[in-house]
Amino acid sequence: MTKKQFWSQLILFVCALLFILITREYLLYLLISKKIESYIIHTLVNVCANLVLIAVSLFFIRKNGLLQVSGLKKRKLKKWYLLLFPLLYLVLLNLAIIDVVSIDNLLPNVFIFLIYSISIGFAEELSIRGFIQSHFINYLGNTKKNIIASVFASSLFFGVIHLLNFDSGLYGELTQVLYATFIGIMFGFLLVITKRIYPLIIVHAIIDFVADLDVVGLPIKQKIAEATSLENAILITLLALPCLIYGLFLMKKYKLTEATVSNA
Repeated sequence: MTKKQFWSQLILFVCALLFILITREYLLYLLISKKIESYIIHTLVNVCANLVLIAVSLFFIRKNGLLQVSGLKKRKLKKWYLLLFPLLYLVLLNLAIIDVVSIDNLLPNVFIFLIYSISIGFAEELSIRGFIQSHFINYLGNTKKNIIASVFASSLFFGVIHLLNFDSGLYGELTQVLYATFIGIMFGFLLVITKRIYPLIIVHAIIDFVADLDVVGLPIKQKIAEATSLENAILITLLALPCLIYGLFLMKKYKLTEATVSNA
């Protein structure tokens, strides 16, 4: 792949991703301005946006011959037990910090909430790890240095795009960037080591499912976040720090040059 091809595909994909996310945010705020606050309607908008992003991600993955390096092509799952830390730690962390879950709101909406969580897992993993990270590895090469650079670049992008929401104040937004970047680094190295993206998608979906349990069924006006204080921002960042540490541990301990770059 030439330098021109690499950048043209990357820019096209990023533009498509940003268009999908900005359009989603516009539609959600348009609904709010029309006083349409239904949880189901807002969730369906998010699901539709995720489905479009999934389709776009798969198109770019196939077009650029990334099925194998992205973990979509049939390969044996390696070192599956490494997935236990993010699953257990982030699920327990989210259970510890969420508000009391209202069963009255949860039960009628649990199916659409489950679909929404699964769509997030597919959309974010296929777009960030599946295409962007794999696209970098495919272009730069599968040496350890290049794989590390690819993981960090895609993870930083994953963190920065969380600024599109901008509904938590300055400290809250910076916290979201760090939180997402730390998790992105961990997930990025897990994909390289385990060589399968579907387990990551499942773990991602479970984590998001637990994280949003306390807002299921609530009118959208009650879901808009308040500004995060500096103290809470620091606390959340410290709680997310083990994800970064685990990612760096994976980077140091396991051979990363086994990532295979090949056409579909």
